Amino acid sequence: MKYFQKLLLWIILLIIVGAITIYFSALVIAPFIVASFLLLVPRDLLKSPRMLIWAFFIILSVLLIGVNLHPTGLSVTAVGKNSTIRDIAVGEILYKINDVAVTSELMEKNYFGTIKIETNKGTKFEFVNGTLGLETDAVQTTNLKFGLDIKGGVRAVLEPNTTDNATIDQIVSTLQTRINVYGLREAVFRPIYHEGKGFVEISIAGGSKEELRNLLENQGKFEAKVTINPRMTGGAGVVRLSKNYDFSVNNNVLAIDNKQFREGETLELDGIQFLLGSITSNKLNMTATVFGSEDIKTVFFDPQRSRVERLESGFQWSFSVQIGSSGAQKFAWVTNNLEVVPGTGYLDNPIVLYLDNNLVDSLSISSGLKGKTETEISISGSADTMELATKERSRLQSILRSGALPTSVTIVQLETISPNLGTGFLKNAMLAGLAAIFGVVAVVSIRYRKVKIVLPMLAISLSEVLIILGIATVIGWTIDLPAIAGIIASVGTGVDSQIMIIDQALRGEVKTQTLKEKIGRAFFVIFGAAGTMIAAMIPLMAIGFGLLRGFAITTMIGVLVGVLIARPAYGVIIKRMIKE
Repeated sequence: MKYFQKLLLWIILLIIVGAITIYFSALVIAPFIVASFLLLVPRDLLKSPRMLIWAFFIILSVLLIGVNLHPTGLSVTAVGKNSTIRDIAVGEILYKINDVAVTSELMEKNYFGTIKIETNKGTKFEFVNGTLGLETDAVQTTNLKFGLDIKGGVRAVLEPNTTDNATIDQIVSTLQTRINVYGLREAVFRPIYHEGKGFVEISIAGGSKEELRNLLENQGKFEAKVTINPRMTGGAGVVRLSKNYDFSVNNNVLAIDNKQFREGETLELDGIQFLLGSITSNKLNMTATVFGSEDIKTVFFDPQRSRVERLESGFQWSFSVQIGSSGAQKFAWVTNNLEVVPGTGYLDNPIVLYLDNNLVDSLSISSGLKGKTETEISISGSADTMELATKERSRLQSILRSGALPTSVTIVQLETISPNLGTGFLKNAMLAGLAAIFGVVAVVSIRYRKVKIVLPMLAISLSEVLIILGIATVIGWTIDLPAIAGIIASVGTGVDSQIMIIDQALRGEVKTQTLKEKIGRAFFVIFGAAGTMIAAMIPLMAIGFGLLRGFAITTMIGVLVGVLIARPAYGVIIKRMIKE
């Protein structure tokens, strides 16, 4: 079958199938156009490594986006602390309650006794006394996460334990970092002053009330503690820190550094706070705070030092934290007072981590770290599912990354908010985008008068959007209005680049240049323009915050997708079509 016969068949299929799929979801049109184009291009093109890479990312993105035209049921977003539900986890989909299709109204009803719940993981029976205590949301048509204007979210109003404006501004700054570290999730913060009181209003896209409560109720006070039991002989001994501190015990009273202390009291030596436990003539128990929130310099998010691993029964999460030199020195001094447990390779007491006075982790200390200035520690935990493990890890990372709040806060209002624009806006925006692309295609067709170079432009432009959205599902990027602007900006530069490739390939005034040299010259300019765009976005990413940083990151991702994946494939297609 000749190329133009294939082209005619492709256009007919596009009109028929496109007209059907647009009724259900505009998102289906893009994968259909790209997939059908891949099926109809000459087979020798698909042998090119650049084309194979392009096709691989398209297929992977379609799978990641996961279009679901007919979603049913409600997805569990949070399980309340007081819920009696025991066998249903976050992420599970509920279909029926007592053989009745689940609705938002059924979720709010009071139940008494054993009820039957049908889920995507089978039928379960739960004993309930009151409401279910589950927060749910409609099953999504895709795996993409949308912003406040499109999907809605949750809102909280906080009352800080202060009236100082500077402290309230600091609270806002801390919570901005805690909730939106990379600016890829839409979050709106607004200080409110009323009748001499200061409040903070926070709205985040998606999520659940329970999730937001967990982030806000933590003050963020981090402490790492190590207990030492200095050796004693005849009621006396030595604590080894920057120097040796001689101590003695008499009638359960500790005498050290010319001062006396009793059980439950605190003392400070070399800037280290010690809490006294049991004090006897045979044993002394001292718990040192070696790290605090102020000692945390970096919380690592990279895959090498932040990961979730599967265990035999559940999943284990872990991430590393870099500690400042002061905290590392305290750790070295304190561990110098521990003993090595024979045959284990560990010291006789662990390092115990607390967040807001709640136990987070307890880690054994390797014998090789005794007296060493350790600047990096790993925090770990476990959960029943991958989703719960990922959420718990991200929650702790966000809290430790943001640091402690300057004062405690009280949640005075917590509610779900409806979207201002809704999914109808999203479909209209996608249709408008498709119309814009077809408009560009029409202009290019009139300019170059060659229909066969138009279809690749259409497929490449739509594939860029698909790949960007696929990346969005992986990094948890929220599709909000600034994100849509970032996609448009990057795809817009992509259309310019494609026109540049076409123009260079069709130029006839330079007879001495081969087609390969002409396209190579176009790519030189394209890579230069991409570098300029990325260079312009880096300062915005570095000094911006929230939505500005998210816009910068998404624009950079779009530009990189274009120059590294889509544009090389387009160059291969143009070479082949011009040679025909």
